[in-house]
Amino acid sequence: MYFMKKLTENISEHQVLYFFAITFLLSWPVLFVVFWLFPQNMAVQGLLGPIAVFSPAFSAIIVGVISSRRKSVNNRTGLWLVGIISWIFSWVVMLLFACRLRNAPLNVPMIAFSAIIAIFPAFVFSRAFSVKFEVRRYFKSLIKPKGNIIWYLIALFTVPLIQLGGYGITRWFFQNPSSPSELSISVDPMVAVILFLYGFLFSGGINEESGWRGFALPKLQEKFCPLLAAMIVWFFWALWHLPVDLSSGDPISSILINRLLFNAIWAILFMWVFNRTKGSLLAPALFHPAMNTSGSLLPRTDAATVIFIVLTLTVIWTDKMWRKKTI
Repeated sequence: MYFMKKLTENISEHQVLYFFAITFLLSWPVLFVVFWLFPQNMAVQGLLGPIAVFSPAFSAIIVGVISSRRKSVNNRTGLWLVGIISWIFSWVVMLLFACRLRNAPLNVPMIAFSAIIAIFPAFVFSRAFSVKFEVRRYFKSLIKPKGNIIWYLIALFTVPLIQLGGYGITRWFFQNPSSPSELSISVDPMVAVILFLYGFLFSGGINEESGWRGFALPKLQEKFCPLLAAMIVWFFWALWHLPVDLSSGDPISSILINRLLFNAIWAILFMWVFNRTKGSLLAPALFHPAMNTSGSLLPRTDAATVIFIVLTLTVIWTDKMWRKKTI
């Protein structure tokens, strides 16, 4: 009992440190089993993978539950209502992703598997009605967004518009297309919507941002300026992807560029919309899958990279991110 009491006190005093530690403990061992002990085993990957993918959200919940000293109103009706609705929606999205984008057969095992995996995002959404005050405070902006709607539109469309603009600049000025029609890009809207919703629910959205930006970032900004806080999150966020990067087979140079340059850019831009929405978790949770979806469907160009760098430097300057502030 004494040990548990001291551990609880220690976690409460060093919440961000324990958040990072638990996130890695929940993810790296699982990813080792998935990628190195059972490579290409889809059953193992499908059942264990979500534990690793949702580790930032689970870590935020664990630390929040342990460190919370206040209780919120016990709203079981809201908790179950949000949980069931988000579970059904996530279930449908998982089925669409598996069958439409991965050509998986629509059979009983797939329906059952999708129903099980859909529990993960449903559990995260339902934390908006947690009886633990700290947990509810972190997650309630998923269903009750804060700030002006314009920032959510910025979160959704910044990356695709810049990538399209970079592509247009590249084709027009450097490849000299014979007609403007050559600038067109063919993207199936249904594929884009499914890919985005899957990312929002299962891969990069609420599963990651609930921890990185929803939990760690505001606590770091209590001690450091926004820019430094974003860079601390960037370091652990990029490092967290190491097992996936090493198993991907991508060139080391490509991995380094992505994690050292682009992840730093995203860390600042995610923090930007998070702060501009007064700490709304939904903003980076939309920005992240919008980024992933655009990266999967739209061409990447040097022109777009330059625009992203200029935008990042601009928001650092306009928001004076080197100055300490509170959300």
